[in-house]
Amino acid sequence: MPNRFITGVRRQWRKRFGVLPLRSALRPLSEWFASPLGQLLVDNEQACIDNELRDLFGYHLLQLSVAQHLDLTQASRISHRFALYPQASEQPIVTGVADFTHLPLPANSIDLVLLHHVLDYSQKPHQVLREAASALISQGHLVVIGFNPWSLFGAWRWLVRFFSHAPQWRHQSLRLGRVLDWLAILDFEPIVVKQSFYCPPCHKPGITKYLQWMERWGKRLGLPGGGFYLIVARKDSLAVTPLKPQWQGYAGLRGWGVTKILGRATRGKQPQAQYNVKK
Repeated sequence: MPNRFITGVRRQWRKRFGVLPLRSALRPLSEWFASPLGQLLVDNEQACIDNELRDLFGYHLLQLSVAQHLDLTQASRISHRFALYPQASEQPIVTGVADFTHLPLPANSIDLVLLHHVLDYSQKPHQVLREAASALISQGHLVVIGFNPWSLFGAWRWLVRFFSHAPQWRHQSLRLGRVLDWLAILDFEPIVVKQSFYCPPCHKPGITKYLQWMERWGKRLGLPGGGFYLIVARKDSLAVTPLKPQWQGYAGLRGWGVTKILGRATRGKQPQAQYNVKK
């Protein structure tokens, strides 16, 4: 009885506060990222992303984002840039429709993957991360943007979601350390870890402009309370090509181990025991 009660409470909690399916939440999320507060967040994220993409090279770049109107990879020097979304959209870069938990890409085919809040709004973030890692080539780079639950933005999210059903406040609470642990399991080495957006979430531009000193000092001192974190990680797993054994020319060694053992056992005896003697 207690276990059934606890299971029911958990089910109701996920129904009220859990992450919504991305297909149904994609449109309102895109609208929120286009709002004044969302745009302010994107501007801070874009500045951090641009600084990192300028130094990353390759042939193919994949963007996965929950905001359909954003092209966050314009600063990259990679010529072939495309994006995938769970639903069809009109986007400035080439797009396709795909489930983030089952990417239709061959393994070891992409040089750089950008995950823009995809882990936050996914019901299976570890599966999304595993799919992105599989698509990356060895020594490829993964750029992850996620909300920091230990920040003013994270505290505001915990408070607002009790009064609002909006999908932008119903995201995962993925700590930076937790994501880094997942990356380590997938053989990724973090190269850059940054945090930004230290101001409290506010829709009024006047208050936001007045609180810009928090943003300046937070970046200057590298404080850990930023509203979002950025991770640039390199895939260090080596691509191994299986080699076919070259058995030609070694036919005489078949059963060599058995012959050697028998030779030790019959040492000092008559050699006729090792041959088939015709009478």
